[in-house]
Amino acid sequence: MAQNEFTYFTHLETVEKFFGSATIGGMKIKNKPLLFTVLSIMCFIEPVIKVLYFKAMTKFDFLIIFANLQARNTFMEVVDFWLIFPIAGLLIMKLRKWTYFAFMSVLAYINWNIFTYEKYTWPYNSDTPFMYNYVVALACLVIFAYFLSPSAREPFFEKRARLWEVKSRYNVQMNCKLQSSNLTFPSTIVNISQSGVFVEDSKYINLGDTLQIEFNFLGQMISLPVQVMNKHKSGNTTGYGLQFKFSTYRQSVMMAKIIKVLKKSQSEFKEGLKIAA
Repeated sequence: MAQNEFTYFTHLETVEKFFGSATIGGMKIKNKPLLFTVLSIMCFIEPVIKVLYFKAMTKFDFLIIFANLQARNTFMEVVDFWLIFPIAGLLIMKLRKWTYFAFMSVLAYINWNIFTYEKYTWPYNSDTPFMYNYVVALACLVIFAYFLSPSAREPFFEKRARLWEVKSRYNVQMNCKLQSSNLTFPSTIVNISQSGVFVEDSKYINLGDTLQIEFNFLGQMISLPVQVMNKHKSGNTTGYGLQFKFSTYRQSVMMAKIIKVLKKSQSEFKEGLKIAA
């Protein structure tokens, strides 16, 4: 869709017209579990803790400490000192199916390093690993035990369970049309986001189907390819989550503009309610 076809989307009068056919209500994004955030931070700052520990033990100037650290420049020495714990922290933050297994592998390596550590060797140069590393490794082991539960592993395998990553959704009771390779049937969009829509249950929809969705937004016919990702409840409504499968960059820009209008509409509507009160 050309740029000029979107210009009127930002006008308040068209937004007001939209209230006649849709109910606007944003869904707030939930935060990532605090345990993941805290442990990630602890992993990220682990190299700094080691440097500060060296400073406290030796009383050397930081320049001397960093000069000594630079002498340890083989690949595994760099990884063991600077990267291994931050990598674990990054994997905890980025919850995906592949990071689940990657985190477990890194965790196994960290614990192997600690339990096979020889006195006064790299990367601690002390009689034992630092207490901070024991604490972080223990916390990671607790995470490992936690992940033994299927419900705990769900965020890694089910995108919809990662509530902190869910895009803002807007309740829009809009009629739409869904089309498969051999069938066209009507449906209703219950809510919409930048990444997809939730439509009412239909006997014509099956998990994994690739469909074409068509709906009218402020006088413009929007047609996008979608894939049926899951079946669940939204409030009291049972339906299907459809993910947009943008075939062009223009389609993704179009949806971004639509979501921007919905966001602005919600803001204007709430402001109007405050004034009326």
